[in-house]
Amino acid sequence: MANFIHIKRLVFAAMLLFFGGLVANCQGNVNPFELQPRLGASPVEDSIKAIPVSTNPFDIVKIASSGQPARGPGFQIRTELSAKPLTAKEKETNYRRFLFVSILIMFIILTLIVTIFRILIEKIWKAFINDNLLNQLHREQSSGLALAYLILYLLFFINAGLFAFLAARHFGITISLSNVYSLFICMGGIAGYFVAKHFVLWLAGFIFPISKEVDSYQFTIMIFNIVIGLLLVPVVLFIGYAPESTTEIVVYAALAILGAIYLFLYLRGLFIANRFIANNKFHFLLYLCAVEIAPILAILKIATAYGGS
Repeated sequence: MANFIHIKRLVFAAMLLFFGGLVANCQGNVNPFELQPRLGASPVEDSIKAIPVSTNPFDIVKIASSGQPARGPGFQIRTELSAKPLTAKEKETNYRRFLFVSILIMFIILTLIVTIFRILIEKIWKAFINDNLLNQLHREQSSGLALAYLILYLLFFINAGLFAFLAARHFGITISLSNVYSLFICMGGIAGYFVAKHFVLWLAGFIFPISKEVDSYQFTIMIFNIVIGLLLVPVVLFIGYAPESTTEIVVYAALAILGAIYLFLYLRGLFIANRFIANNKFHFLLYLCAVEIAPILAILKIATAYGGS
């Protein structure tokens, strides 16, 4: 019996020594069950360890085998992915698709505007022709119609931008490599020009005692631009889908009509400010050169520079 108890104590002591050694090995980061290879690391493993880790997660790295010579530091070979340039046929296809979508969106907006503001559009057209009706429409203008005029003004920016985009493409003027960016640049440039023009007129009316006349002239500009935005709808269609032989005729005819309409606008402006011109000729010429003529000359200069003509 005493011998049996002595044997159990020896077995218990042996188990304590075994588990104590196991814990000590684990604390020393040594796995007793790890199989250590007899041979050294393979060349492939050496090459993998030699390759530095790239900080770019999109780099494509190819591992050089042991039989291949090293190419660059760390045996790292990077494959450059370059986009295949589009052919002329593919560019034309993308342009036609983009033009179709743009004109479709324009027609959707036009349909909604004409449906909602049909009566107001009729009054605007009559005011465009008759100066007395223009003054009457200006007097009838209320805060409730301000949003309607702004929406119709937005249609002008869209159609004028489309016309400028198509005219620039016809004359070989590269605005941007992307059709979307080119169209937005045209729309934004025209909108920025008229917003700056309205701001200068407002500032002149705020500084000088001509606020009533300035307000009338700004309303006249808005009415004329709304009419131009409606007239540009068939022009955009002709330029976009007419044969090449007639496109140039349509572009020059549209430019001539736009020039005549704006000349008519300036004559209306002279009638509005007729009582100030005689006594303020210098100020009138200063405004005419700084606000009306200089921006147009700058646009023509930029267009001819980009067109190479």
